[in-house]
Amino acid sequence: MTIVSDATLARVAPEQAPPLARALDNLQAAEQRARVAVLSAAKRYALVACFNAGGLNKKSGAWHGTADGKPICGVTVADLARDGLMSLSTENRLGTARLTERGSSCARTLIADAASAEASLEG
Repeated sequence: MTIVSDATLARVAPEQAPPLARALDNLQAAEQRARVAVLSAAKRYALVACFNAGGLNKKSGAWHGTADGKPICGVTVADLARDGLMSLSTENRLGTARLTERGSSCARTLIADAASAEASLEG
């Protein structure tokens, strides 16, 4: 299992700045913040990786967001699907996972929290 700290959540895919910018723009003051305190570090990483990559794909027995990203355990993805944060589909033994609306809200909250924590450290 990969353990990821909150500080690294914003850097899951640093070359993909547009999703981060979209997340911060979409997390408006009127939007209710998702309750993410109950999520484990592995689930947080999986949500952010799925958000940044636009989904997860199963290859070599593990789930991956980007080609060079860290693998995500299948149990973590299954737990997120049971919690209603991801939707899973298979076609010809190829698995894909996408964020649901609720999962996308959680991912945006995680990214916004990580970005604000990073900004407070810098300034």
